[in-house]
Amino acid sequence: MNRLAIVMLILSSAALSCKLLDSIKGVGGGSGSGVASSDPRADIISASRKFIDLKSFSAKMEGVGQTEIKSQVDYVAPDRYHVMYLGGTGAGMELIYIGSNSYMKPSGGKWSKMPGDAKSIPNLRDSFTEEGLKTLTDVKYEGDESVDGKPALVYSYKNQTIVGNFPFASKIWIGKNTGLPMKIFVEYSNGALKNMTVNYDTESPVTIEAPIN
Repeated sequence: MNRLAIVMLILSSAALSCKLLDSIKGVGGGSGSGVASSDPRADIISASRKFIDLKSFSAKMEGVGQTEIKSQVDYVAPDRYHVMYLGGTGAGMELIYIGSNSYMKPSGGKWSKMPGDAKSIPNLRDSFTEEGLKTLTDVKYEGDESVDGKPALVYSYKNQTIVGNFPFASKIWIGKNTGLPMKIFVEYSNGALKNMTVNYDTESPVTIEAPIN
């Protein structure tokens, strides 16, 4: 798997919690009161709505499959990404995407501007279309748990990726106090990536600037 493919996998996984995105506007939301409603699907939609309103967030990811992925992705709306490879494939490498511009720094090296157009990199606001809603099935409320000591509502569901139609099963932890996704675990039935765990930080400030002119 080449580096660009890995990056696309990472960003696509980061988008799982906001996979409904603009397509969910106008759909009824869940309780939003720190308790599960009678409609678990609507609860996930409600959390997704809050998520897409965020101006920035960070996500730490650990993926298992043909290649190991251990990364952090910082995001600043609408089109800024900073991808840091913390271990596994590409450890030490960093990538920055700002609009159609992209930059790379290998482990121990210097920043350089990458040729081509970075618009092929998934955008958190348009990677998933209304097709994502059509294949969202088996949504269930699984109970209450905690993530890093913070209370969360847990839901499970099944879906399939837009690109490649790879089926997957997922669990999402939604903060009781914030109504925002805190964690996602995804298991893929097909493809190079077998499972991915994503932990979100929606509170720490994030800034992303071009590393070179």
